[in-house]
Amino acid sequence: MAARADELPMIEPVHEYYAEADVLSADLEQPLRDEIKRRVYVKLPKDGHYQFKKAEPFRFEGILSYESGYTQVAGHPSSKTAGFTTLATSVLEGLNVLDVITADRVVAQISTVHPAYGTGQVPSVTFLGTRFDNLKIGGHIVGVTRKLDILGPRRDDDTSYFEDDEVLGRISTQYETIAAAENLPEWAARDYPKGRPALNGSGRLECSLVSGVTDAPGTPFGHVIDLPHFGKIFLGELQVDRKPGDRKKGINDAYTFHLTMIRLEMGCLAKGSAKIVALDANGTGSGGGGHKPPTP
Repeated sequence: MAARADELPMIEPVHEYYAEADVLSADLEQPLRDEIKRRVYVKLPKDGHYQFKKAEPFRFEGILSYESGYTQVAGHPSSKTAGFTTLATSVLEGLNVLDVITADRVVAQISTVHPAYGTGQVPSVTFLGTRFDNLKIGGHIVGVTRKLDILGPRRDDDTSYFEDDEVLGRISTQYETIAAAENLPEWAARDYPKGRPALNGSGRLECSLVSGVTDAPGTPFGHVIDLPHFGKIFLGELQVDRKPGDRKKGINDAYTFHLTMIRLEMGCLAKGSAKIVALDANGTGSGGGGHKPPTP
């Protein structure tokens, strides 16, 4: 006789972890054409645990080099709340790009706590360890003003970052600051027009954990520096993606946080692009698929 539905054991809600980290990737066109794939890359298994990789000294001719660093990712049930914690960290020491950009240490860190299934969909997120130590551009020590609370605390009512007026307001303020800067290059005026909305009808928020820089050569505006004879420098870029879930199948929305500490678009001394110290993090929960069939 078949067991009644109320006699079948339930499958517990599940959580799939997600985190990736690397210290450097680049696509170079001049003076040498080459692709540098994601170095010191680690990826967290869906069931969590811990991954660590050490960065040995690296040099690509006289264009890109670093002395050391590491990446790590971790995922485990939260010890403080009914949820799941994910950590991603990328650290680079002794960075040198064409003897134009140098830094003693660049650190990116994302830590999320995702609610247990049935208690919410929106994860809390912090960027506590994220920083630049002794960042120099053209030999000038650059002051970096961080905005690590750009997303603010997670709302108790589970309001999405995409519908949170305070979050959208802070992102809009970043855009307005750039649009109002003096001597804004033509490309920047096009990419950051006055009145640009925080959310352009897509499933992505774009902002920065850097609100401004001081003592930088070239033309700085917000988190961006336009440096003559070198190219464009973007600091602390953060993207937040939301992939809708499926309530009928018991699958929550999935949020992903992408952080790149230095992104370069070079076009003079060298030509090409590079991402330095980058992370992706978070995951998603689901109901587990309903009843578990009994063992024969």
